[in-house]
Amino acid sequence: MNGRVRLAGGDVPTQIFVRDGRIAALGTAMEPSAETFDAAGLRVLPGFIDPHVHFDLDLGTIRSADDFRSGSIAAAFGGVTAFVDFLAPTDDPDALERAFADRRRAAAGSVVDYRFHATIKNPRCDLEKYVKRMLSLGIRSLKLFTTYSDSGRRTSDADIETLLELSEKHGFVVLAHIEDDARIVMEDGFTAKDLPTSRPAAGETAEALKLAAFVARRGGTLYMVHCSSGATLDALRAQYPDLLNRRFFVETCPHYLAFTADALAGPDGALYAMAPALRTAAERDRLAAGFDDVFSIGTDHCPFTREQKMKPFLREIPMGIGGVEHAFRVLHHRFGDDVIPKMTEHPAALFGLSGVKGAIAVGADADFAFVRPGTGTIDSDHSRGHSLWLGTAVSDSIAATMVRGRFAIRDGRFLGTSGRYLEGGTKR
Repeated sequence: MNGRVRLAGGDVPTQIFVRDGRIAALGTAMEPSAETFDAAGLRVLPGFIDPHVHFDLDLGTIRSADDFRSGSIAAAFGGVTAFVDFLAPTDDPDALERAFADRRRAAAGSVVDYRFHATIKNPRCDLEKYVKRMLSLGIRSLKLFTTYSDSGRRTSDADIETLLELSEKHGFVVLAHIEDDARIVMEDGFTAKDLPTSRPAAGETAEALKLAAFVARRGGTLYMVHCSSGATLDALRAQYPDLLNRRFFVETCPHYLAFTADALAGPDGALYAMAPALRTAAERDRLAAGFDDVFSIGTDHCPFTREQKMKPFLREIPMGIGGVEHAFRVLHHRFGDDVIPKMTEHPAALFGLSGVKGAIAVGADADFAFVRPGTGTIDSDHSRGHSLWLGTAVSDSIAATMVRGRFAIRDGRFLGTSGRYLEGGTKR
């Protein structure tokens, strides 16, 4: 009661009535409420969806700092009520099914709701059998890599084209980590400052255009994860305007809109190491200028401790930073309400959550981010990893977060919610 509620037409002063974890009515009470929450002075937004996180990521010799519990608690402090993580990369249907079972067990401690993308690596099987097994598990999105041939994760161009044809046939989304494998170089003496040389922006742009050509030729739906350069977005807009955010969707991350490659040359440069690399200020600003053509925001949340990150040579530095807690506040400060659909209705629509998540509507889950308007700086972080965001200027604060009618966060405290695995998903 008394809050301004984000509906399709904008912020509206109305009341929301919740029953059994779902929105039962808007505006007028059907019956007396057993409990009320006064949202005076707050905006009531749909709970945010992060379609790209890596909790409890095992890199063989090192593991990311956040498991599903700590990572999802950080998410809840940021107003995130659902996320999509990834299965371990697999190359045949049986391994895919085992990876799904393993990830379900690992995610049991999540405090907000979740779903998974499947991940394929250098497949050694009939691709349609792989896809059908994925669909039988209720998963309708499949990630691939155009690089990492050194670790056996790259998917060949021919297989990518086949997967796009299967995406068209079966109605699932292909996600792609897009960098030209041939342009990535690694020298033994490289340090953090050499990361933009090791993983150049031109390699992302060229590979993105190549995959867009595949989509134009083969059909299907492709989602580019973590676009790092405005040059890439500009090239897609210029050469494939009819595909962009119709069949070829672009995600970017808060760090590519906030930091630049200059940070990699500093004494703490290893803390800013990620793949793709941070780009020049000019490329960052071009990305920001094209924000309207960014379809969604994923944080690629994959933090490590300072001790894990601060290694002398690039080969030793784990790639990734955190951000799931701060994405909305950081981006709302810069882009205003334009960021809201990119963190709610857009990922819900693409990944089969419409009607359940991503909007405040009768029948949807009662997921809300209660936002207090204002300005300030980030002064706390609930991830177990090192945070680059402390001291960053932000708009607003998250006063409370509700997941299916229960408060996950209220008065600055986590209140003990349990997440739910989101079954199925609608066909594209």
